[in-house]
Amino acid sequence: MVKVILNFSEADTEMDIHSILKEALGFPDYYGENLDALYDCLTDLREDTAIGICQRKDDSDAAAYLRKAQRVFLDAEEENPHLAVFFLSPS
Repeated sequence: MVKVILNFSEADTEMDIHSILKEALGFPDYYGENLDALYDCLTDLREDTAIGICQRKDDSDAAAYLRKAQRVFLDAEEENPHLAVFFLSPS
């Protein structure tokens, strides 16, 4: 099983978020860096994968975008039996 913890504390933009996702999850070079592409890549995972996401509680644009991304992760988890997603509270 692949286990990944995603920490977006240093992400200031949507592009930063997608760069972190692409690198941490090994997405292909053609990854579209948007929420639709994220869903597609998550539902295409064929190896059991557990993803922990460190939540942000600030009012930044990045935090707002991550709240949208959380829904994508949960929808992909429902679709893909190889995917488990959990959320970690900020410390």
